[in-house]
Amino acid sequence: MKPPLPPRKRNLAYWLRLLAFFVGLLYLSVILIIPLQFGIQQIRPAHSQVCCKTPQDHGLEFESVTFQTQDGLTLRGWHIPSRNGAVVITLHGYGGNRLGTLGQAVLLAQHGYGVLLYDQRASGESDGENLSWGWRDVADVSDAVQYLQAGKRYAPAQIGIYGCSTGAEIALASTALNGDLRAVAAEDAEYSTTRDILIMPDWKDQLFFPGYHLFIKVMEWRSGTSASISLSEAVGRISPRPLLLISNGQDFDYIQAQYYFDLAKEPKEHWNLPNSYHCGGLTTHPQEYETKLTGFFDAAFR
Repeated sequence: MKPPLPPRKRNLAYWLRLLAFFVGLLYLSVILIIPLQFGIQQIRPAHSQVCCKTPQDHGLEFESVTFQTQDGLTLRGWHIPSRNGAVVITLHGYGGNRLGTLGQAVLLAQHGYGVLLYDQRASGESDGENLSWGWRDVADVSDAVQYLQAGKRYAPAQIGIYGCSTGAEIALASTALNGDLRAVAAEDAEYSTTRDILIMPDWKDQLFFPGYHLFIKVMEWRSGTSASISLSEAVGRISPRPLLLISNGQDFDYIQAQYYFDLAKEPKEHWNLPNSYHCGGLTTHPQEYETKLTGFFDAAFR
């Protein structure tokens, strides 16, 4: 009978290879599982009660309004009457409601502008069964424009739009596709399609960069729709109408805004607030922000 073989000694290279294998396996799991989970979660509706502030708290007259989308949903919001003949549609961020742009609506109204701020589909008090990364909301802007023209008698040349975060992405895409929008201000627009995604400046974003592409695919699968136009293409189709890109910070939002600025045609402007945060310009720099936003629309409608 042969004696048992002595146990094999594992050298350092073996353990390093084993460690690399498990680290690689963990990395692949993360960039596959997280985008899948996140994509599934992000289509869930974000209904909420709109409480407890209104334009009236700022001394402004307003009315609660509704309008219909092309697929039969009812979107709910507020309309502040115009004193200068022009109106601006304001669009909140993903999963929020109209209160997300109340600050911008107030300062525009104080300068004489009418404002339509509404809850996007499946958000706030508006109808809708699921979110879609803003893709379906682009067509809803055309319904909002039609409502303002037919119901409130605004001329096409007197309708502008502002949005922040996903609202900014919706604003850019809808302006490119709807010639009745006279000017667009977009704050911290990030991405709508894989074409829009750049290599991120932060090492964590770089590490998980492949996951962004999978996330978009999961969102398309789960929501049953996709972007009608990439932001990279949209910004090039806005001219000769004025475009204002606002970014906060010095990382991702700034780099994306500069990328879109380079693709856009005149008239265009990129205004960055390096000591601010995502959609925080009005909070961190209220006076400069008011001057910039109202000055932009003053020049556009003049």
